[in-house]
Amino acid sequence: MTDVALSRPRLAVTASAAGCALLVARPLLLPATSHPVALLVGLFVLLLVVGRGWPARAIAAPARAGVVAVTAVGLAAFVVGRLAGGHAPAPVTPRIVVLTVLAAVAEEAFFRRLVYGVLEPGGPVLAVGGSALLFAVVHVTVYGAWVLPIDLAAGLVLSWQRWATGSWSVPALTHVLANLLVVI
Repeated sequence: MTDVALSRPRLAVTASAAGCALLVARPLLLPATSHPVALLVGLFVLLLVVGRGWPARAIAAPARAGVVAVTAVGLAAFVVGRLAGGHAPAPVTPRIVVLTVLAAVAEEAFFRRLVYGVLEPGGPVLAVGGSALLFAVVHVTVYGAWVLPIDLAAGLVLSWQRWATGSWSVPALTHVLANLLVVI
């Protein structure tokens, strides 16, 4: 193996750790700026660019019917969760909608493309479980410990979708719609 082959996985692990650290640090970073929305947009764009731009191994495209079924199951899980949650929706503004969509797509590019890909050589259980757990943990500093089981369940659904379809775009669509369910 060459040094390049050895350093690439280490670099991917480093990028994954750095992205998680930035997400965990959000509550500390936001008060330190006079432009919190710009900081959030910058953070999510960075995660999107790194997650989407990272080289990934080619995966055969699943059958369209399979993608539709996996998407439907994921969406149904979030609709049931939203109906069971019973909390009041957040006020809807164009800024909230844009941030919600950007955050969902960026997190999926990061967690279901980059992080999942880093963990995938350890097998599907590690890739699904590990990316879901990291997804849940990075939200604790923003929302509190009560969110851990909810976000772990959400991360498991999204990571299962990644495993079932071989693509991060299905969980990205599901995550966008799930986030919009919270604000409507």
